[in-house]
Amino acid sequence: MKNLKWLTILFIVLLGAIIFAADRHDMPAFVAVLYDFPNGDKVGHFILMGLLSLLVNMTVLSGQGRRTPRRAITASLVVAGVVALEEFSQRFFPGRNSSWADLASSLAGIVVFGGLAWFLVERRKGFSQPAGPDRKDRP
Repeated sequence: MKNLKWLTILFIVLLGAIIFAADRHDMPAFVAVLYDFPNGDKVGHFILMGLLSLLVNMTVLSGQGRRTPRRAITASLVVAGVVALEEFSQRFFPGRNSSWADLASSLAGIVVFGGLAWFLVERRKGFSQPAGPDRKDRP
């Protein structure tokens, strides 16, 4: 799915622009509105990082090769690692603060949306059957 790969790249660029703007205290109005309610920051982390996980996982799982839980877990761990590094890097920018609650919200989004990606890809391509003698549908 070539379009999915480009959508993922476009979303990563958008997230990069949002992070850059936040580091400069110049958040775009359309993003600031999303955070303008109690715990909006946490909801934003959950949704944005979750969507990143969804797109990355769907891209990885839709590519060539076998769709295995290991590929999905690896993709989610890479996303989680990058997100954790970005959250930690906020300590070095004046006016920004690194927060365990933000990180927890991001990680929850990665897990939930990563699982959704697995479900969607499996549903579209047919649920994987174990190969070999472990198959349950054989007598």
